[in-house]
Amino acid sequence: MNGIILVSGYVDLRKQKDFVSKVSHAKSEIVRACINHEITQVAVEKNLQAFRRGLSSAATIDALARMNGALSYACSSFYGVPLTNIDVNEARRKMGIKILREKVCGVPTKEQVKRALDSILESSGQKRKWNTKVLKGGPRKGLEVLDDGVYDEVDAIVIGLAYLKIEGK
Repeated sequence: MNGIILVSGYVDLRKQKDFVSKVSHAKSEIVRACINHEITQVAVEKNLQAFRRGLSSAATIDALARMNGALSYACSSFYGVPLTNIDVNEARRKMGIKILREKVCGVPTKEQVKRALDSILESSGQKRKWNTKVLKGGPRKGLEVLDDGVYDEVDAIVIGLAYLKIEGK
């Protein structure tokens, strides 16, 4: 595998009330996290193009596409570097990640991707410890679970590593 993960994470936007605040906050957090690194390319997940049963609504797809476009432009223009959009399925293929239907294996897609990435990273000596939280209420009170943004972080790492493979770096 090419690529060493220098920085990864996710940005919690739940406290940001409007679109411009969300984009501005996310860009600021990304710039802050990358301050000590030379950014030469921005690679992002291509927008979802179609509906699939049981998944995102039109309003959700629209909101995500607007956010993706605005934040992609903000980061690409801030760093003055090219932007590459990568289809999530192409990224998974490039990384050798095979996904089974949840009905077949009993494991949600996001968890299958995380497990595959864990294996890829471990084989390259980059074992990750994902952020967790302890639930404070409800029937699962006291249970340690992955933080809310971990699967978004996993997706971002897969996109970044796939970009390196696509470009032969």
